[in-house]
Amino acid sequence: MKKKKGVKEFDYNLIKVLDAVITAGNATRASRQLQVTPAAITLAIQRLQQTYNEELFIRTREGLTPTPRAHQIHRAYSRVLDMIDATFEHDVRIAPWCEIKMMGDDVSEQYYISQLFDMEMFDRFRLYYSSATGKDYPQRINELKNGKADLLISSHYFSDQDIEQVIVDQYRSYKAVCNVQNPLCELQQLTLANLFTSRHAVYHPYGITPALKKDITNNESFSFFNSYFSVGYNTDSINGLLSIIENSSMIAILPEKIARFFQKQGRYRIALIDLPDTIEFEIIKVYAAWHHGNPQRDEIRDVIAMLQTLITYRK
Repeated sequence: MKKKKGVKEFDYNLIKVLDAVITAGNATRASRQLQVTPAAITLAIQRLQQTYNEELFIRTREGLTPTPRAHQIHRAYSRVLDMIDATFEHDVRIAPWCEIKMMGDDVSEQYYISQLFDMEMFDRFRLYYSSATGKDYPQRINELKNGKADLLISSHYFSDQDIEQVIVDQYRSYKAVCNVQNPLCELQQLTLANLFTSRHAVYHPYGITPALKKDITNNESFSFFNSYFSVGYNTDSINGLLSIIENSSMIAILPEKIARFFQKQGRYRIALIDLPDTIEFEIIKVYAAWHHGNPQRDEIRDVIAMLQTLITYRK
């Protein structure tokens, strides 16, 4: 399968072409609307289909008929175009208040949800947040189904046909975190011995477990490093975990972006150290989940789309 282009390589002019073809009904009217030739429209559609590596239009007697996938992409593009149009309006009418009940762990609230409050479009949202701590997966699903929660941010994927989910973030890079006065701070990178002889503080929502890379011979010399970490503290509070790190010799393994956020924004006295090259970690995915029958699903998708945008461009 052809590799899809990344967002940095995407030609944003194609958004206007797709919008014009679907709203105008055919390539000829779209070309007049955009003041280009019909051939240019056809070429742009071909490029767009190559970008997504799938058919977006079917040629019929009436002209180019968009596929369901094209309509799906167009709906997403339309939200972006509406947001851009709104920046030119000085007297924007605010829609009635919309209440959305959100649920998740404390990282979800402090790292993800906190980003929403600086966005003008969320002036029309009244957001409520409740902790999912202590609630098992069936309880979380029930709260989404009965309306006690509209949106759940979680690293767990639910295989329930009534629950819709999309990925909002992924953790691929990890760091060891320790007290700034820990002797390990003198190292740029931990060794396996450093990692497995240290006592660990563990943040429950992220089941971060290391594995030796496949090209490392799994012989007796590595048998010591195939054992579990020595855990000295378990917690479901990210602030509790970082406080323990600040005040003890324990270390923790956290997603790099989360660790750096709390190091800078939370101003914790913590240091970040590279992990051994000989180990690797499974990618942790963060999902947004909601009940497909929720009457506010359009507003929920707006919140998710903005979260995805903010996360993409947040350093």
